[in-house]
Amino acid sequence: MARTRAGNRSVSIWALIGILFITGVFGLVMFLPAAYAEDEVELGNILMKAHKANQRIPVASSYNPNLDVEGAYRIQKVYAQQRLSQDQIAGFKGGLCSKAAQARFGLNAPAAGVLFASGKNTGSPIIEKSAFKTLLIETEIGFMVAKPITQPLKDVCELYRYIETVMPAIELPDAGFAGKARGVDIIAANVLAAQFIAGKETEFRGLDLNNIFVTLTLDGEVVNIGRGTDAMGDQWKAALWLINTIVKQGWKIEPGQILITGALPKAILGKPGKYVADFQRLGKMSFEVK
Repeated sequence: MARTRAGNRSVSIWALIGILFITGVFGLVMFLPAAYAEDEVELGNILMKAHKANQRIPVASSYNPNLDVEGAYRIQKVYAQQRLSQDQIAGFKGGLCSKAAQARFGLNAPAAGVLFASGKNTGSPIIEKSAFKTLLIETEIGFMVAKPITQPLKDVCELYRYIETVMPAIELPDAGFAGKARGVDIIAANVLAAQFIAGKETEFRGLDLNNIFVTLTLDGEVVNIGRGTDAMGDQWKAALWLINTIVKQGWKIEPGQILITGALPKAILGKPGKYVADFQRLGKMSFEVK
């Protein structure tokens, strides 16, 4: 009996050694991607800490000079998921939708980010400039989602079935970086999403969104003129790109969320005063910056 117990202990010891060896080898293999993810988590944490403290936006590529687009989106998701512990998703946004903007920041495609419910405004709001480090103003077109989207959509014809209405929109990004930013830094920082204003919803059937012109005035003077085609050349294609990019990042798009497709034609620096945006058939929007 003693011999059997000793034998069992011997077997157990060798089994344990085997388990430790296997775990050690495979654990090492598993550790390598985990270390890379840890770096992304830390950068997401840095962005979140700056947001909570209302500090200027950290430049992610200053911490990781080799940061690429895929890594920037992973950092963005870490940051966004932390925000969602005390917030909700109001929708998603496209940015850098013109070739000129992409070239300026070293990208070859637009960028996509998350819109938070805490940043949503309606009606004719007063926007406090002090809430931003560097306030930008963009006139955009928005799409109201009708059905859940969990998989990439094939084409614009399929997209029509997932959209309920369209609307004029004003995005109010915060471009207050702590240093010179690249395109990957903009992506990591959630494409600068801060606040936005959702306009009145309109039936999209029969509307040519690409030929919608928008004129933005500040205290009665024109400060920006855009057209629907300024976002990737086609509003519906821009919306399709945004949806498929967001789904690729692992997000689920829910009914009632808003998709805004990019600046028409560009962002302008926000200054105090009274603004009116005329979107022609989509209607007018007004707001004040103080």
